[in-house]
Amino acid sequence: MCRNVVRSVVTRFSGGFVLAFHEIPPQRLAELVDCLRPAQVVPLSEIVRRSKDRKSTSGLFAITIDDGVGENVKALAQLSLARQWPATFYLPTHYVDTGTGMLFQWWQRLKPFLPRRKLQLRSLVIDFSRPGAVEQFSKKMEQLWYTQRIDAYYSITMDLVDLVVREGVVGRAVLQPPAPIAWAEVSQLSRSDLLSFESHGVSHVAMSSLTERELVFEMHHSRSVVEHHTGRPCRHLAYPFGGPESIGSLARATAERYYDSATTMTLGQVDQANPWLLPRIPLYPKNSKLFAWLKILLKCNSVIAQQADCPSHEPKEAPVSIPDGRPTGAFLRTD
Repeated sequence: MCRNVVRSVVTRFSGGFVLAFHEIPPQRLAELVDCLRPAQVVPLSEIVRRSKDRKSTSGLFAITIDDGVGENVKALAQLSLARQWPATFYLPTHYVDTGTGMLFQWWQRLKPFLPRRKLQLRSLVIDFSRPGAVEQFSKKMEQLWYTQRIDAYYSITMDLVDLVVREGVVGRAVLQPPAPIAWAEVSQLSRSDLLSFESHGVSHVAMSSLTERELVFEMHHSRSVVEHHTGRPCRHLAYPFGGPESIGSLARATAERYYDSATTMTLGQVDQANPWLLPRIPLYPKNSKLFAWLKILLKCNSVIAQQADCPSHEPKEAPVSIPDGRPTGAFLRTD
Protein backbone atom coordinates (compact mmCIF):
# COMPACT_ATOMS: atom_id res chain seq x y z
CA MET A 1 0.00 0.00 0.00
CA CYS A 2 2.78 2.44 0.97
CA ARG A 3 4.59 1.83 -2.30
CA ASN A 4 1.38 2.37 -4.30
CA VAL A 5 0.87 5.72 -2.59
CA VAL A 6 4.44 6.78 -3.32
CA ARG A 7 4.07 5.71 -6.95
CA SER A 8 0.82 7.68 -7.29
CA VAL A 9 2.41 10.82 -5.84
CA VAL A 10 5.46 10.46 -8.09
CA THR A 11 3.27 10.20 -11.18
CA ARG A 12 0.74 12.92 -10.34
CA PHE A 13 2.84 15.60 -8.71
CA SER A 14 6.35 15.19 -10.10
CA GLY A 15 7.62 17.09 -13.07
CA GLY A 16 9.17 15.12 -15.90
CA PHE A 17 12.67 13.83 -15.39
CA VAL A 18 15.63 12.23 -17.12
CA LEU A 19 17.11 9.01 -15.72
CA ALA A 20 20.89 8.52 -15.89
CA PHE A 21 22.36 5.00 -15.97
CA HIS A 22 25.90 3.76 -16.42
CA GLU A 23 26.90 0.08 -16.36
CA ILE A 24 23.84 -1.84 -15.19
CA PRO A 25 22.38 -5.30 -15.96
CA PRO A 26 19.35 -5.09 -18.28
CA GLN A 27 17.12 -6.88 -15.78
CA ARG A 28 17.96 -4.33 -13.07
CA LEU A 29 17.28 -1.39 -15.37
CA ALA A 30 13.98 -2.97 -16.43
CA GLU A 31 12.92 -3.40 -12.79
CA LEU A 32 13.69 0.23 -11.99
CA VAL A 33 11.90 1.54 -15.09
CA ASP A 34 8.89 -0.76 -14.63
CA CYS A 35 8.40 0.43 -11.07
CA LEU A 36 7.80 3.98 -12.34
CA ARG A 37 4.65 3.10 -14.25
CA PRO A 38 2.21 4.62 -15.11
CA ALA A 39 4.79 7.33 -15.87
CA GLN A 40 5.68 7.04 -19.56
CA VAL A 41 9.07 6.71 -21.25
CA VAL A 42 9.52 9.24 -24.06
CA PRO A 43 12.52 10.25 -26.20
CA LEU A 44 14.95 12.72 -24.66
CA SER A 45 14.20 15.10 -27.55
CA GLU A 46 10.53 15.17 -26.49
CA ILE A 47 11.44 16.09 -22.91
CA VAL A 48 13.75 18.85 -24.17
CA ARG A 49 11.17 20.22 -26.61
CA ARG A 50 8.46 20.38 -23.96
CA SER A 51 10.79 22.02 -21.48
CA LYS A 52 11.82 24.70 -23.99
CA ASP A 53 8.18 25.33 -24.92
CA ARG A 54 7.28 25.68 -21.22
CA LYS A 55 4.87 22.76 -21.51
CA SER A 56 4.32 20.35 -18.66
CA THR A 57 6.38 17.16 -18.65
CA SER A 58 4.53 15.63 -15.70
CA GLY A 59 4.22 11.87 -16.01
CA LEU A 60 7.00 11.65 -18.61
CA PHE A 61 10.64 10.62 -18.34
CA ALA A 62 13.59 9.78 -20.60
CA ILE A 63 16.22 7.05 -20.29
CA THR A 64 19.90 7.93 -20.84
CA ILE A 65 22.99 5.71 -20.57
CA ASP A 66 26.52 7.11 -20.33
CA ASP A 67 30.03 6.05 -21.34
CA GLY A 68 29.62 3.69 -24.32
CA VAL A 69 30.81 0.45 -22.66
CA GLY A 70 30.29 -2.13 -25.40
CA GLU A 71 28.52 -5.05 -23.73
CA ASN A 72 26.45 -2.67 -21.62
CA VAL A 73 25.28 -0.64 -24.63
CA LYS A 74 24.39 -3.73 -26.64
CA ALA A 75 22.47 -5.39 -23.81
CA LEU A 76 20.52 -2.25 -22.92
CA ALA A 77 19.82 -1.49 -26.59
CA GLN A 78 18.28 -4.93 -26.98
CA LEU A 79 16.18 -4.36 -23.86
CA SER A 80 14.98 -1.02 -25.24
CA LEU A 81 14.02 -2.60 -28.53
CA ALA A 82 12.23 -5.48 -26.83
CA ARG A 83 10.28 -3.19 -24.50
CA GLN A 84 9.82 -0.40 -27.07
CA TRP A 85 11.48 2.12 -24.77
CA PRO A 86 13.25 5.09 -26.38
CA ALA A 87 16.81 5.32 -25.03
CA THR A 88 19.70 7.74 -25.47
CA PHE A 89 23.32 6.59 -25.30
CA TYR A 90 26.03 9.20 -24.68
CA LEU A 91 29.37 8.27 -26.29
CA PRO A 92 32.86 9.61 -25.44
CA THR A 93 34.28 9.45 -28.95
CA HIS A 94 37.99 9.01 -28.19
CA TYR A 95 37.16 5.87 -26.17
CA VAL A 96 35.05 4.47 -29.02
CA ASP A 97 37.61 5.50 -31.66
CA THR A 98 40.61 3.91 -29.99
CA GLY A 99 39.41 1.36 -27.44
CA THR A 100 41.76 3.03 -24.96
CA GLY A 101 40.14 2.91 -21.56
CA MET A 102 39.28 6.08 -19.70
CA LEU A 103 41.42 6.74 -16.65
CA PHE A 104 38.58 6.41 -14.16
CA GLN A 105 38.00 2.91 -15.57
CA TRP A 106 41.66 2.01 -15.07
CA TRP A 107 41.52 3.32 -11.51
CA GLN A 108 38.39 1.35 -10.61
CA ARG A 109 40.09 -1.89 -11.65
CA LEU A 110 43.46 -0.97 -10.17
CA LYS A 111 42.29 0.12 -6.72
CA PRO A 112 41.72 -3.36 -5.17
CA PHE A 113 45.24 -4.50 -6.16
CA LEU A 114 47.24 -1.57 -4.79
CA PRO A 115 49.94 -2.78 -2.35
CA ARG A 116 49.34 -1.57 1.20
CA ARG A 117 52.82 -0.09 1.66
CA LYS A 118 54.90 2.94 0.69
CA LEU A 119 55.30 3.15 -3.09
CA GLN A 120 57.96 5.06 -4.99
CA LEU A 121 56.70 6.32 -8.34
CA ARG A 122 58.54 8.42 -10.89
CA SER A 123 56.66 11.54 -9.90
CA LEU A 124 55.92 11.04 -6.17
CA VAL A 125 55.91 8.74 -3.15
CA ILE A 126 52.56 7.37 -1.96
CA ASP A 127 52.16 5.73 1.44
CA PHE A 128 49.38 3.15 1.45
CA SER A 129 50.56 1.44 4.66
CA ARG A 130 48.16 3.25 6.99
CA PRO A 131 44.57 1.97 7.45
CA GLY A 132 42.22 3.76 5.07
CA ALA A 133 45.06 5.29 3.05
CA VAL A 134 43.93 3.78 -0.26
CA GLU A 135 40.39 5.03 0.21
CA GLN A 136 41.60 8.52 1.11
CA PHE A 137 43.86 8.64 -1.92
CA SER A 138 41.02 7.38 -4.13
CA LYS A 139 38.86 10.30 -3.02
CA LYS A 140 41.67 12.70 -3.95
CA MET A 141 41.90 11.08 -7.37
CA GLU A 142 38.16 11.47 -7.88
CA GLN A 143 38.43 15.17 -7.07
CA LEU A 144 41.16 15.47 -9.69
CA TRP A 145 38.90 13.84 -12.29
CA TYR A 146 36.10 16.25 -11.46
CA THR A 147 38.10 19.47 -11.58
CA GLN A 148 41.55 19.13 -13.19
CA ARG A 149 43.14 18.55 -16.55
CA ILE A 150 44.20 15.02 -17.39
CA ASP A 151 47.85 15.89 -16.84
CA ALA A 152 47.13 16.04 -13.10
CA TYR A 153 46.32 12.33 -12.82
CA TYR A 154 47.40 10.51 -15.99
CA SER A 155 50.98 9.71 -14.88
CA ILE A 156 49.96 8.75 -11.36
CA THR A 157 47.35 6.28 -12.61
CA MET A 158 49.45 4.65 -15.28
CA ASP A 159 52.59 4.54 -13.09
CA LEU A 160 50.58 2.60 -10.51
CA VAL A 161 49.28 0.28 -13.22
CA ASP A 162 52.84 -0.39 -14.38
CA LEU A 163 54.04 -0.99 -10.81
CA VAL A 164 51.30 -3.50 -10.01
CA VAL A 165 51.90 -5.38 -13.26
CA ARG A 166 55.69 -5.29 -12.89
CA GLU A 167 55.50 -6.74 -9.37
CA GLY A 168 53.29 -9.58 -10.56
CA VAL A 169 50.33 -8.60 -8.39
CA VAL A 170 47.97 -8.97 -11.33
CA GLY A 171 48.22 -9.17 -15.12
CA ARG A 172 47.58 -6.12 -17.24
CA ALA A 173 44.65 -7.85 -18.93
CA VAL A 174 42.79 -7.89 -15.60
CA LEU A 175 43.22 -4.13 -15.26
CA GLN A 176 42.33 -3.35 -18.86
CA PRO A 177 39.00 -1.45 -19.04
CA PRO A 178 36.12 -3.03 -20.94
CA ALA A 179 35.95 -2.57 -24.69
CA PRO A 180 33.70 0.21 -25.99
CA ILE A 181 30.86 -0.24 -28.42
CA ALA A 182 32.22 -0.44 -31.99
CA TRP A 183 31.22 2.23 -34.47
CA ALA A 184 29.92 -0.45 -36.83
CA GLU A 185 27.56 -1.58 -34.04
CA VAL A 186 26.50 2.00 -33.39
CA SER A 187 25.68 2.41 -37.08
CA GLN A 188 23.58 -0.74 -37.06
CA LEU A 189 21.71 0.13 -33.86
CA SER A 190 21.04 3.64 -35.14
CA ARG A 191 18.69 2.18 -37.74
CA SER A 192 16.05 2.00 -35.02
CA ASP A 193 14.20 5.21 -34.23
CA LEU A 194 14.05 4.10 -30.60
CA LEU A 195 17.80 4.34 -30.11
CA SER A 196 19.66 7.64 -30.11
CA PHE A 197 23.44 8.06 -29.90
CA GLU A 198 24.65 11.44 -28.70
CA SER A 199 27.84 13.12 -27.49
CA HIS A 200 29.68 12.62 -24.19
CA GLY A 201 32.54 14.78 -25.45
CA VAL A 202 35.75 13.49 -26.97
CA SER A 203 37.88 12.62 -23.96
CA HIS A 204 35.59 12.56 -20.92
CA VAL A 205 37.58 15.18 -19.03
CA ALA A 206 36.15 17.83 -16.72
CA MET A 207 35.09 20.56 -19.15
CA SER A 208 35.61 23.21 -16.47
CA SER A 209 39.36 22.59 -16.82
CA LEU A 210 39.49 23.31 -20.56
CA THR A 211 40.13 26.43 -22.58
CA GLU A 212 37.52 27.76 -24.99
CA ARG A 213 39.45 26.36 -27.93
CA GLU A 214 39.58 22.92 -26.31
CA LEU A 215 35.88 23.05 -25.48
CA VAL A 216 35.05 23.85 -29.09
CA PHE A 217 37.07 20.82 -30.17
CA GLU A 218 35.44 18.54 -27.58
CA MET A 219 31.93 19.55 -28.59
CA HIS A 220 32.24 20.15 -32.32
CA HIS A 221 34.49 17.17 -33.06
CA SER A 222 32.50 14.69 -30.99
CA ARG A 223 29.28 15.88 -32.60
CA SER A 224 30.76 15.42 -36.09
CA VAL A 225 32.08 11.93 -35.29
CA VAL A 226 28.75 10.74 -33.89
CA GLU A 227 26.86 12.16 -36.87
CA HIS A 228 29.26 10.47 -39.30
CA HIS A 229 28.64 7.03 -37.81
CA THR A 230 24.91 7.30 -37.14
CA GLY A 231 23.86 9.24 -40.23
CA ARG A 232 21.74 11.43 -37.97
CA PRO A 233 22.07 14.87 -36.37
CA CYS A 234 23.77 14.77 -32.96
CA ARG A 235 21.76 17.25 -30.91
CA HIS A 236 22.45 16.39 -27.28
CA LEU A 237 25.48 16.40 -24.98
CA ALA A 238 26.13 14.91 -21.55
CA TYR A 239 28.80 16.76 -19.60
CA PRO A 240 31.49 14.37 -18.32
CA PHE A 241 31.06 13.83 -14.57
CA GLY A 242 28.14 16.26 -14.68
CA GLY A 243 28.59 18.23 -11.46
CA PRO A 244 28.84 22.04 -11.35
CA GLU A 245 32.57 21.87 -10.55
CA SER A 246 33.11 19.73 -13.68
CA ILE A 247 31.03 21.87 -16.05
CA GLY A 248 31.75 25.55 -15.49
CA SER A 249 30.08 28.53 -17.17
CA LEU A 250 32.23 28.45 -20.30
CA ALA A 251 31.19 24.89 -21.14
CA ARG A 252 27.52 25.74 -20.77
CA ALA A 253 27.87 28.72 -23.10
CA THR A 254 29.74 26.60 -25.65
CA ALA A 255 27.14 23.83 -25.46
CA GLU A 256 24.44 26.33 -26.44
CA ARG A 257 26.30 26.88 -29.74
CA TYR A 258 26.39 23.21 -30.72
CA TYR A 259 23.56 21.29 -29.03
CA ASP A 260 19.84 21.43 -28.32
CA SER A 261 20.50 20.28 -24.75
CA ALA A 262 23.25 19.33 -22.35
CA THR A 263 22.55 17.08 -19.37
CA THR A 264 24.15 17.24 -15.94
CA MET A 265 24.23 14.97 -12.89
CA THR A 266 22.40 17.59 -10.81
CA LEU A 267 19.16 16.09 -9.53
CA GLY A 268 15.85 17.72 -10.39
CA GLN A 269 12.87 17.92 -12.73
CA VAL A 270 13.06 19.27 -16.25
CA ASP A 271 10.01 21.54 -16.35
CA GLN A 272 11.34 25.00 -17.26
CA ALA A 273 14.91 23.90 -16.55
CA ASN A 274 17.80 25.42 -18.48
CA PRO A 275 18.12 23.05 -21.49
CA TRP A 276 21.94 23.29 -21.32
CA LEU A 277 21.97 22.48 -17.61
CA LEU A 278 19.33 19.78 -17.78
CA PRO A 279 19.00 17.81 -14.52
CA ARG A 280 19.07 14.02 -14.37
CA ILE A 281 18.25 11.40 -11.75
CA PRO A 282 21.09 8.84 -11.55
CA LEU A 283 20.06 5.29 -10.62
CA TYR A 284 22.45 2.41 -9.92
CA PRO A 285 22.20 -1.40 -9.70
CA LYS A 286 22.18 -1.31 -5.88
CA ASN A 287 19.20 1.08 -5.71
CA SER A 288 15.90 -0.43 -4.58
CA LYS A 289 12.58 0.43 -6.22
CA LEU A 290 11.47 2.35 -3.14
CA PHE A 291 14.72 4.32 -3.15
CA ALA A 292 14.18 5.21 -6.82
CA TRP A 293 10.64 6.43 -6.12
CA LEU A 294 11.71 8.52 -3.14
CA LYS A 295 14.68 9.99 -5.01
CA ILE A 296 12.40 11.14 -7.81
CA LEU A 297 9.70 12.34 -5.42
CA LEU A 298 12.09 14.45 -3.34
CA LYS A 299 13.95 15.94 -6.30
CA CYS A 300 11.16 16.31 -8.87
CA ASN A 301 8.03 17.05 -6.82
CA SER A 302 6.69 20.40 -7.98
CA VAL A 303 5.60 21.49 -4.49
CA ILE A 304 8.91 20.59 -2.85
CA ALA A 305 10.89 22.12 -5.72
CA GLN A 306 9.23 25.50 -5.17
CA GLN A 307 10.53 25.52 -1.61
CA ALA A 308 14.13 24.59 -2.51
CA ASP A 309 16.92 26.20 -4.47
CA CYS A 310 16.79 24.14 -7.64
CA PRO A 311 19.30 24.69 -10.38
CA SER A 312 17.46 25.26 -12.66
CA HIS A 313 29.23 30.76 -37.52
CA GLU A 314 31.70 28.08 -36.38
CA PRO A 315 35.20 29.10 -35.18
CA LYS A 316 38.21 28.41 -37.32
CA GLU A 317 40.62 27.34 -34.58
CA ALA A 318 42.67 24.26 -35.32
CA PRO A 319 41.60 21.16 -33.36
CA VAL A 320 43.54 20.04 -30.32
CA SER A 321 46.12 17.45 -31.30
CA ILE A 322 46.48 14.02 -29.73
CA PRO A 323 50.16 13.10 -29.91
CA ASP A 324 51.11 9.43 -29.84
CA GLY A 325 47.52 8.42 -29.20
CA ARG A 326 47.68 9.71 -25.63
CA PRO A 327 45.03 12.21 -24.51
CA THR A 328 46.44 15.67 -23.79
CA GLY A 329 45.06 18.45 -21.64
CA ALA A 330 41.83 18.32 -23.64
CA PHE A 331 41.56 14.73 -22.85
CA LEU A 332 39.08 11.84 -20.25
CA ARG A 333 35.28 10.58 -16.53
CA THR A 334 32.86 8.79 -13.33
CA ASP A 335 29.66 10.44 -12.56
